[in-house]
Amino acid sequence: MAARNRPRGVPLKEGLADAHEERNMWNQIVNDLRRLKTNQVRATEVSKAIVELESTMPKSPPLQDLDELLALYRENVKLAEEEHRILNEEPADVIKNVGILTALRTASETEPRNISQQSKSRNPKRLKVEADPAVESPGPSPGVPNPTIKIRGSSNRSGSVPVIKELKETPIKIEEGAEGSKGPSAEKAGKFFVGAEVAYKQAKPKEDPQWIQCNIISITEAGNKKRYDVQDPEPDDNGAPGQIYKTSAAALIAIPLPDAILAEHPVGKQVLARYPETTTFYRAIVTQIQKDGYRLKFEDDNGNELDVPQRFVLDVNNK
Repeated sequence: MAARNRPRGVPLKEGLADAHEERNMWNQIVNDLRRLKTNQVRATEVSKAIVELESTMPKSPPLQDLDELLALYRENVKLAEEEHRILNEEPADVIKNVGILTALRTASETEPRNISQQSKSRNPKRLKVEADPAVESPGPSPGVPNPTIKIRGSSNRSGSVPVIKELKETPIKIEEGAEGSKGPSAEKAGKFFVGAEVAYKQAKPKEDPQWIQCNIISITEAGNKKRYDVQDPEPDDNGAPGQIYKTSAAALIAIPLPDAILAEHPVGKQVLARYPETTTFYRAIVTQIQKDGYRLKFEDDNGNELDVPQRFVLDVNNK
């Protein structure tokens, strides 16, 4: 197979490495807050059950009712302890991590940007705001720049803190499949929601489709169809928010949450995986199964084998 004329991932320089660290910390905080939300929802249910049970108990309740009440109280205590651990103890320690992330962002914003133009990632330059040509656009969503306005800019996809302009309150969706689900089936399963991480197929004329990691920032409905605004979490070289794309479920693959049940890919299987130290996905072949991920041989990468965390190894099928 002829090698494609595209740059490959390169070692991150100091500024890009810092941005990568910030992005990883942001993702960890978001995932811990999702766990906290799920915990709080359950705590509310348990509290209501306790009140209802106590209000219906006779003066001399049967032993079965007392056992049920005791079990509810114990569960409530465990939920309270878990909430304390998420907020105040390692490895989550959300309160401390938010403070650290705030300090990192403040420091990076006050330092001059000195990123070499020779430090390139695997993906080509992209316009700041661009509508997906493969799907019909019903018009700009509230709070999203008009896609007809083209702003020149480029992005080195090393990873940074996602900049989300429109983050709505949304129920926490727990991955129930063995993998990140794809297209309309994932949409029906409720896996595409505001804040979700997805792989987005960036289709360009006369070029092979490229999959990039994005966050869903808003969802609009027109009849029985849904449209998604997905945002590149990577700011451009001028520090402006990442590019926004309008698309449909057909161009998305859900990236599983860290606590989801993940797929197992056998050696020799072709997958879609995130290239290390970038936020771009490419086809690869599984060469070795590891404890928390896979060793992969990416296509057109001179036979190099690289390790990728299991969460970012997706089932490619016909995508």
